[in-house]
Amino acid sequence: MHRFRAIHHHSRLMRFWVALSALILSAMISGCFENYGRLKRNPEVTKAFKTNQVEQDYRYYYLGRSNQPYVIVGIDRTYHMKSIMWREVDHNSEKFTEMIYWIWDDILYAPYYGKGAEILDPQGKKVGLWYSGIWWAAIRFNEDNRIEIMPDLITGGGR
Repeated sequence: MHRFRAIHHHSRLMRFWVALSALILSAMISGCFENYGRLKRNPEVTKAFKTNQVEQDYRYYYLGRSNQPYVIVGIDRTYHMKSIMWREVDHNSEKFTEMIYWIWDDILYAPYYGKGAEILDPQGKKVGLWYSGIWWAAIRFNEDNRIEIMPDLITGGGR
């Protein structure tokens, strides 16, 4: 009888520790993601880039070579990007039009050619535009209205 009580007590104690660990882990994970935005695919954004009818009041940046960028983003002017990886480009220039045409795509993931998406902040508010053959990115929002965008370049962002 004593052995049964000991096993039952041990089982209850084990369940308590597992539940407590799960609670702590979920709190840590949710805290890690609280400053991250996301991409929301939108065919209208794709169309806007392909027809060069993008938002006029955004700042535009590209990542990669100017003759074949990986990603082009437009960011609301209340935010800024400070990075040596991202370069600003004038959206009214011929260079911008050529960059859209020559956007990088990985033929292994065809037909996922340049796709547009809205960049959403952690609350789900649209703060920018995305155009790329890459599907995934980490988008972090800092307290000083700085956005850090790191696309999935290792796998090509395919699914």
